[in-house]
Amino acid sequence: MTGSSRIIRVYVLREILGTTFLSTVILSIILLYGNLSKHDEDLFRALSLSPALFFELIGLMLPFALSLGLPFGFSLAVIFCVGKWSADRELVALQSLGVKQSTWVTPIFLSALLVSSLGCFASLHWSPLSRGAFDSRIREMAWQDFQCWIDEGREIDFKINNEEQSNLMGGLGTGLRNKVTQATLTIGHGDGDSWKNVRILLSGEDRDLLAILHAKSSSVSVDKDQGTVELFLHEVDYESFEETNGGRSRNSSFVSFERWKQPVTFSLGSPNLTIDMKRLSVFEFWRLSKSEAIGEAEMVRAYNHFNKYASICCAPISLCLLLVKVAVRRGRRETYANLFLGVLICLLFFSLGTGMGQSLSSQGYGWWISNTISLGMGFLPWSKKIK
Repeated sequence: MTGSSRIIRVYVLREILGTTFLSTVILSIILLYGNLSKHDEDLFRALSLSPALFFELIGLMLPFALSLGLPFGFSLAVIFCVGKWSADRELVALQSLGVKQSTWVTPIFLSALLVSSLGCFASLHWSPLSRGAFDSRIREMAWQDFQCWIDEGREIDFKINNEEQSNLMGGLGTGLRNKVTQATLTIGHGDGDSWKNVRILLSGEDRDLLAILHAKSSSVSVDKDQGTVELFLHEVDYESFEETNGGRSRNSSFVSFERWKQPVTFSLGSPNLTIDMKRLSVFEFWRLSKSEAIGEAEMVRAYNHFNKYASICCAPISLCLLLVKVAVRRGRRETYANLFLGVLICLLFFSLGTGMGQSLSSQGYGWWISNTISLGMGFLPWSKKIK
């Protein structure tokens, strides 16, 4: 039976891995579209600049879609293939020939180990690096647009949160910090780190003008890594507006300064100024944690993030035997019936992990509940033979 067993194993591997590939491609395309739709403006801007840049950005988003599409693609492949074999009585034929269940189940489990390993690599290492590169390319495009807008003298809008105003605005409009939601910057002439005729309009939630600041000259400090523009204003005229009589009239006050006391800081794209755990590979996280470069709060978020995606990527191992059992007993000739059953099991797996994700621990160990339950149910003894 050595030669026959080898043929059976090769057949099982070919069917499972081939179907996994097709399922993963379909799921990854769906997931990729969902992620790209969140960055449609950036993608259209990239397409206008260069088609090569457009496809590069799509490629950088692919690892994340693949890291989720691969484990669930394998699960659908198992329920589809084994269900089809059961419905076509192929498993009954193998049993009648004296072929042990382990002969054809072992290749499926080995495939699950391979798929889980690839998924963990894609999710915990490849995907964070690609997403970081994606953000970097978007930031480069933003700076390129920013420089073009300066050269063309266009108005540049910056959104300002109440929590960020003290940092972003410096000493500008101290009495307006709880009202300003947007700043509009216009540069008359920009030459490197020296700008002329800088005008800043401060607006509220309803786009009502709150203050105007005009500087004849300004030196500029740009930090592309942090995404900030820092202006050191000279020969400044500042006029603020205040509503009176219940908003029926407005009073204004005007002052001039030789130079503005504090630099005015704007954030381009509101970048995250702290370490982003979602853009950090597990190897880089391990290195930084050893050097104590990550704070306690960031460590908790990192553990929750890594546990979440590691548990999802290990779903093939956890669900493998359970899916085989279900497919053997509930397999149908109808393709859609098997696929629907596989989708239902995957949704239950993910829903259970989501419900328990942070309920047991802030570090996300609850995500492994669904893996533990699925693996335990898979290793329960078979209650009846294949018929």
